Amino acid sequence: MNLFSRFSLVRVVTASTALMLTLALLTVSAAVYMIISARIADEAVARQDASLRVAATIVERDIPGTEVTWDADGNVQKIVMESIPTAFEQHDMIDTIGRMTGETATVFAWEEESRDFWRRTTNIIKPDGNRAVGTQLGQNGAVYPVLTAGKTFRGEAVILGTPYFTIYEPIYSPAGKIIGILYAGVEKSVITALAKDMTTALEIASLLVLVASVIGMALLSRSILRPIPQLTETAQRLADGDVELEVPHTEARNEIGGLARALEVFRENALAKAEIEREAEEARSMTESERQDRETSRREREERTNAAVTALGEGLRKLSAGDLAVQIDTPFMEGLDSLRTDFNASVEHLRKALSDVRDTSEAIEGGSAEMRSAIDELSRRTEQQAASLEETSAAIEEITATVTSAAERAREASSKVGATKTDTEASSQIVTDAVAAMGQIEKASSEIAKIIAVIDEIAFQTNLLALNAGVEAARAGEAGKGFAVVAQEVRELAQRSANAAKEIKELITKSTNEVSVGVELVNKTGEALRGISEKVIDVNENIQSIAKAASEQSTGLKEISVAITQLDEVTQRNAAMVEETNALTHRLGDDSTGLQTLVAKFSMGERTTQKMSAPAVRAAEGKTDKPVSSPARAMVGNVARAFGGNTALAANNDEWEDF
Repeated sequence: MNLFSRFSLVRVVTASTALMLTLALLTVSAAVYMIISARIADEAVARQDASLRVAATIVERDIPGTEVTWDADGNVQKIVMESIPTAFEQHDMIDTIGRMTGETATVFAWEEESRDFWRRTTNIIKPDGNRAVGTQLGQNGAVYPVLTAGKTFRGEAVILGTPYFTIYEPIYSPAGKIIGILYAGVEKSVITALAKDMTTALEIASLLVLVASVIGMALLSRSILRPIPQLTETAQRLADGDVELEVPHTEARNEIGGLARALEVFRENALAKAEIEREAEEARSMTESERQDRETSRREREERTNAAVTALGEGLRKLSAGDLAVQIDTPFMEGLDSLRTDFNASVEHLRKALSDVRDTSEAIEGGSAEMRSAIDELSRRTEQQAASLEETSAAIEEITATVTSAAERAREASSKVGATKTDTEASSQIVTDAVAAMGQIEKASSEIAKIIAVIDEIAFQTNLLALNAGVEAARAGEAGKGFAVVAQEVRELAQRSANAAKEIKELITKSTNEVSVGVELVNKTGEALRGISEKVIDVNENIQSIAKAASEQSTGLKEISVAITQLDEVTQRNAAMVEETNALTHRLGDDSTGLQTLVAKFSMGERTTQKMSAPAVRAAEGKTDKPVSSPARAMVGNVARAFGGNTALAANNDEWEDF
């Protein structure tokens, strides 16, 4: 207090305010810088994990023989691949990863001859405009020894002159040998740009707040405290005997006005004193005893008046030094004691006013602390909502791709069913032709049977003729022996012809029966083919309906994706407004703290303690929020069940863990 008493109140208050604001702004800037640094590190790790999850999922889908295992947090634990293609004719897979993550990705393959990893496919573009395919990782960097030891590398790396936050995940063969690397990288400038912008904005805002606060406090202090030095000077001049001056600020209605009116009473009393001295001078002609009595009375009155002026001046000096506990306990002479009581009452009122200001500033600080806590919680919830929207958007994109693929497959199936229908109709015609051919065969068999019957009849007649010839040769006697032998041979020949005709007839009858059975079977086959053709037509119509519905679903999902993107933009704007409100509440709390510090400079004759208000205590306790579950999980699961067999949606749901 002795140090501050060397300077005016306006300068002390202004300088103290500037110092406290500077310290507060430096502290807040340091805290914000530390928070931003931590956020940058966390954001880099989170984006690395997210990019690696997307890259691993798409690699597992597009490269046969790939299997990815996941840990409990939904991150990639191990990648096993039967083999890595020696060359990629198309780079659609790696470009898809780049579009979904917005970052860089590369697939490396191990080469035994060079004992190094070589880029097989990548979306990193060299300065000449070509992809960086066919370039090696290099054995001299920090990545090579970590990966050859079978560990995952995380850290900063410079690729083609651009710094990245990178993650390199080794790819194993089924035998456990490292055969490649899956790389995902996030540009460092993308993550640090926000921190630079926030730091610059914070420095500018802090400087503006400091300048505005110092100027405002200087003007406010000058306006409030300027009358006190004037009244102090007036009291000093009254003490020196200058009673002709005019006491300023007597028209004010606050404690300063009361003090000015008290000084005005002092001035009037001084004038009365001068009048008494004048009257004393005129009474010199009175008797010595009366003169001595009056002199004694005058001296006593003078001493009491001087004592009152001195006590009041001392009180004013203490008051100008900020001591609000000053009280004048010694009673003044009659007629002046009202000055003492008015002075004490004015100081008491001023002390109560500053005490109320202090209590109000504490209440403001408590309320601002509670507001900060609520706004911090709202900020966290807004960030969680933004993360959920990001996951939902990614899931909608996956679903849209799956539905589009399903529609394409449905169209392919419809085309194949149409071809099957054509083949079935052709087969049905073939069966009809076969039935007609069987009928012709059956008809020919009937004609052959008739011919065989004629042959059998001829053989029978020949046998009778040969028998008659034998009888006639026997009648002829010796002359007909030769003819009898011929007749016997003809008869045997006719018998063999009849036997052969009989066997042929039996074979033809059996063939006719078999042909009939074949005709019946061919007819049944024709009927079955006609039924298959009808069912194929029904299947074709159903598949066309499925393809049409899948196309409509794809269009609807695209509209949903656009709506979710707009909702994400609104959420980001809400988050920015929450950050601005949070900054304002912090500034309000700092201003209330500075006001308490200024009030504490005044001594009020009581023990002042800094107590945290109930709202501030509640705000300081902190709250832990349970992460909001992502709606993308249920959506992806439903689509995976609806389109079973699509590896793009058969991934483990753990990869959609909340941030």
